[in-house]
Amino acid sequence: MSKVVKKYAKTTFILGLVLVLMISYLTIPETQAASIANREIKISDSRPSQSSVTYDFEGDHSNTTVMCLKIQFCTAATGTCTVPTGMSTTSATRDDSNWSGWTATNWTIDNTTNGTVKYTYATGEAGGSNYSFSTSGITNPSSAGTYFARVSTYTNTDCSTGETDTGVVAFAVVSGVSVSATVAEYLSFSISDSVIGFGTWSGGSTAVRWATADEAGATSEPANGEPSQLTISTNASGGVGVTIKDEGDGSNAGLYDSTTTELIEAAASSAVTAGTEGFGAYGKNASANLTIDEGFDNDSTSDLAISRSPQTFVSSSGAISSETVDLALKAAIAATTPAGSYSDTIILVATPVY
Repeated sequence: MSKVVKKYAKTTFILGLVLVLMISYLTIPETQAASIANREIKISDSRPSQSSVTYDFEGDHSNTTVMCLKIQFCTAATGTCTVPTGMSTTSATRDDSNWSGWTATNWTIDNTTNGTVKYTYATGEAGGSNYSFSTSGITNPSSAGTYFARVSTYTNTDCSTGETDTGVVAFAVVSGVSVSATVAEYLSFSISDSVIGFGTWSGGSTAVRWATADEAGATSEPANGEPSQLTISTNASGGVGVTIKDEGDGSNAGLYDSTTTELIEAAASSAVTAGTEGFGAYGKNASANLTIDEGFDNDSTSDLAISRSPQTFVSSSGAISSETVDLALKAAIAATTPAGSYSDTIILVATPVY
């Protein structure tokens, strides 16, 4: 009789245990939320109190049609959600460029409650892997530290019922690293030829001559063989100006013969013509970032004679690298110009503006 009682009691215990397990299984809510896998949040600026920051949340969502995407910013991962001090989401906007999976334009943002951003879509869209929604216009917490974003999706536009997926991510707010550097001022200025010759005028010649390598008593400017090229580089933000002046004979500008004290006087380059003594300088073939001054562009409008005082020859409006301009020289004699050896020194000065 004792064995029968024990057997019956054992059987009753097993049946009771099975019944408890079945009841427990049947009472598990069908709407229990799933965890968002591979979740992360990217912020465009991690410094405290920065405004217009973008928060981009990404993760693997279940393939369930949802009508609400909600993100809450809290000081803790669990428990009561306290919005971080200084953080503001009331000016948040939908950042369409960073949405993935969901169609950004289908979702309407609700930023009325500070610290909580909601997106709703009455028709709803199903989630999937690597789905993301992005929000701009957020102001970071005012203090450095670690904070948390709690994300949930819902099958209802009320953003409280039908919870589908959830996930918490941490993000850090840190002070930026102050970086400073000093860039030294830089100027490079060179002249390709420091000695320029006009050759020899034979008796009675009235030709106009250019000081170029292929000059041969020409009355028109040679196509090549420039006499001298200026090359300029500088990191001056205000650009650089190059002035030109003539040493002359101590009082006048021009080609000077120390033996006869005769001077072939300086003139505007466009005015130097055969049969009349004259000596002129001008610029040509300037690189794109260099501008030849109106006085030395050889166009006959407001052209200037080279002087013993500095005059602007060429300039730039900003920093330049290896920009070039040709310095052209032109001289003419009259039939009565005394024989002799004529010379001059042209002085070029580059002045950068930092």
